[in-house]
Amino acid sequence: MILPLHGPDALSLADSDISPISPNHPPHIHRLPVELLQHIFLLIVNDVSECPSIFSLGDTTISANFANPPLVFTHVCRLWLVVAQSTTKVWSRIQVGFTGRAEPLKPFLTSLLQSWLARSGSCPLTLRIDDTQRQHPIRRCGRHTPYTLEFTKGDSQLLEILLAERWRWETVAVMSRLLARYGGRNFDTPRLSTLECSWWDIRLFNAPHLSCLRVVDPYLHEIDIRSIPTCKNIRHIHIQNASVHAIRRTLDFPHLESITVDDILSASRDREITATHPCLESMTLPLASNPHLRGLFIELFKGLHLPMLGKLTVVGEPKKPEVDCIVKALEGASCRVRVVDFQTDLPVSEIDMDIVRPLFSVAREITIRGHWESAALSCPLRLHM
Repeated sequence: MILPLHGPDALSLADSDISPISPNHPPHIHRLPVELLQHIFLLIVNDVSECPSIFSLGDTTISANFANPPLVFTHVCRLWLVVAQSTTKVWSRIQVGFTGRAEPLKPFLTSLLQSWLARSGSCPLTLRIDDTQRQHPIRRCGRHTPYTLEFTKGDSQLLEILLAERWRWETVAVMSRLLARYGGRNFDTPRLSTLECSWWDIRLFNAPHLSCLRVVDPYLHEIDIRSIPTCKNIRHIHIQNASVHAIRRTLDFPHLESITVDDILSASRDREITATHPCLESMTLPLASNPHLRGLFIELFKGLHLPMLGKLTVVGEPKKPEVDCIVKALEGASCRVRVVDFQTDLPVSEIDMDIVRPLFSVAREITIRGHWESAALSCPLRLHM
């Protein structure tokens, strides 16, 4: 259904900007049913994992990103403009780049952001906030002026517009410490279910329905889940790099079902502590060939009682030292894993199946996901007791 347009906004175009359609000989694209054209728009916008960016950021410039969807849809013809503007889900995903510049933004840019959000109606929002442009200095009057780390007028304008819609935030990625620098405020986000941010920014969100969390800190050494009492329903967490201590403390989330860790970088500062985690069903962990790092893997499991752990995914090479490490680690925990899943860059033809068979002492099934010579054989290799 096409919704009526209510007056001009930043997404409306002058007649001279729109290609005319001849009523006698319309192009084939204009003969498509509106519902099909809407579906095509949605397929295009959702075809990439990244949210569509509203701005194009240069070293010294910021402009509207009319070269890419969905804004490009409004520059083709009047039919596409009307269909795009009336399809709310086309505007429900957005990436906003914060410039870090001290001067206020041009009114058109803030108006464009308000119009984009208004066109999304009451749809839940998927939002990515990025400020990578801060990393690059700009040149003015023959000298370099670095981007400030303080919250600037332009950033404040954008964030205020986004915060006005925080009741619709559902999936949010904040790729810097922007929110922590914004006056120390807490944000009520009743719909928020998926969040990607720094560990130290999590406490800023009052998010009772948050279930999926990705922590973007380059290294997480110390955490305290008591500092985020409004996020106790977290069920899935992904950490980039962390100490054994931080990972074990992360397991204290009472309803945690799965955890993924990219790198384990240091040992625990604590002595072995027995702990029970009754809801944990899945773990994805790295296992390096370095003997010290294998020791961290073993230490992580010491004293853990994991009655529901059904799948352990290991990213590494299925060789004898690594297999022995997994066996020792799981023997140090109280659990009975159903599946050990190896994810490796090795060709499957180079994997010695006899080497991995000792894993049957701690698991009922072994799967190996490596490279196959033929794409037709790309399914995981499964071994059973």
